[in-house]
Amino acid sequence: MKGNKFIIMFLLKAIGAYAIWYALYDLWLKKGGAFDNWVIDSIVSSTFTLLTFLNYNVNVDYHDIGITGAFSNIVVGTGCNGVELYALFAGFVLIFEGSWKHKVWFIPVGVLVIYFFNVLRVAGLAINGLYSLARLEFNHKYTYTILMYMLTFIGWMIWVKYFAGSKAKKDAAEMA
Repeated sequence: MKGNKFIIMFLLKAIGAYAIWYALYDLWLKKGGAFDNWVIDSIVSSTFTLLTFLNYNVNVDYHDIGITGAFSNIVVGTGCNGVELYALFAGFVLIFEGSWKHKVWFIPVGVLVIYFFNVLRVAGLAINGLYSLARLEFNHKYTYTILMYMLTFIGWMIWVKYFAGSKAKKDAAEMA
């Protein structure tokens, strides 16, 4: 019975968090586009820096980044900027039990880790585009998508294992 209460409360909190996210992002920030463009610009800039450091000759045209001579460049769009993953990660930590003292630092650190891996993902896709369009499309659709969601899931598991209260850990164990 306690497991059911935990699940119901978790779902209600998740629905509430989604409603807040929808109101803030989909109805406000996304429509203006400035926030998404800022995140995309940052990802493209960081990817450019990384690929240049790795001695690739990199071309950037707004949100389009590629390596000279590649079969295809990468266009970093709104769906690829990671904002939804940042929100998914942060939302889970916010609605799951645990100390606010830890949530205040854990969420930004987790978002930065996801951001860093997203830059690695875009760089990896650009390198894939250098060698094969088929490899680029496959890795974009499957490999890197799976890896990014796994990373987010690992962040959640770290939160549950090390930072959630003992009651939350017990309830989560009963759910499994």
